[in-house]
Amino acid sequence: MTNLLDTDTPRPDRQWTVTADGTELAVFEWGDPAALPLVLVHGLTDTHRVWATVAALLTDGFRVITYDVRGHGRSTSPALLADFRLDRLAADFYAVIDAASPKRPVHTCGHGWGAVQLWEAVCDPRANTRIASFTAISGPNLDHLGLWLRAVAPQAKLRAGDLGWWLRSARGTLSPVPVARRLYPPRVRTLLLERLGGLSPVPARIARTWRTDLLAGGRIAQANLLHHLRRPRVRRTAVPVQLLVDSTDPFVPAALYDTSTRWVDRLWRCAVPADHWLPVTEPLLVAEAIANFVDDMRADRAAITPRSS
Repeated sequence: MTNLLDTDTPRPDRQWTVTADGTELAVFEWGDPAALPLVLVHGLTDTHRVWATVAALLTDGFRVITYDVRGHGRSTSPALLADFRLDRLAADFYAVIDAASPKRPVHTCGHGWGAVQLWEAVCDPRANTRIASFTAISGPNLDHLGLWLRAVAPQAKLRAGDLGWWLRSARGTLSPVPVARRLYPPRVRTLLLERLGGLSPVPARIARTWRTDLLAGGRIAQANLLHHLRRPRVRRTAVPVQLLVDSTDPFVPAALYDTSTRWVDRLWRCAVPADHWLPVTEPLLVAEAIANFVDDMRADRAAITPRSS
């Protein structure tokens, strides 16, 4: 069994903090500070460590920036549940990129609920000038999903199983406090990762802050999931979006990504025969997908930019 609290992971080159709405966010960087900025956002119960290998693989061409989402890792945690709403999490993202790259748009990628947070950010008007591209892994747009549910509800009976873990967690079957205290130590998480993902033992990249990470993750799900599914907003974006769809993901069915097609001006979808934990289990695949997408976007921009005389 892999060392569950393993610290033998690529270390960041720089660490700093930024304050957003009274919350102190721990920020970590890899690569040349002058290189193209790429921001990676982790999901629930993870920390920046989940991106360590991906970040190390991308340092040749990028300045890779990660941060611990509020309540996770070394970032501080707000007291109120409302402070975990998606608009606050998107504001954290903008605080990080405004501090890290105030004059240069960033490329970005999110995993799980990190992708959910970034969907909120790329549908913000600021994204038109601040975000150059977005790669989403294992995380749909909750408002797009909510609008789809409204459209199909009169014609079909929706089973809770169709939305899997997302609805179960919102309804409280994964209540964060008892799970954190009894059912979700690192050994259990790794067992779930292996059994549900069909994996052999993998480096789970679990931080020593896993108890508080779990609680913060539960609060994010509690604050946002049913709120957006029941009261969805029309959310559009002109940011180029790449979907990495994990075809064997036990938590996020591939059909959930179909809901964003009509709301995204430029959308690419790539199916990969992999599981939910791509940044850990297939870091090279993730790094190549991000780098290739960014190269394509830069080539497109160069092709349509008028040459100066």
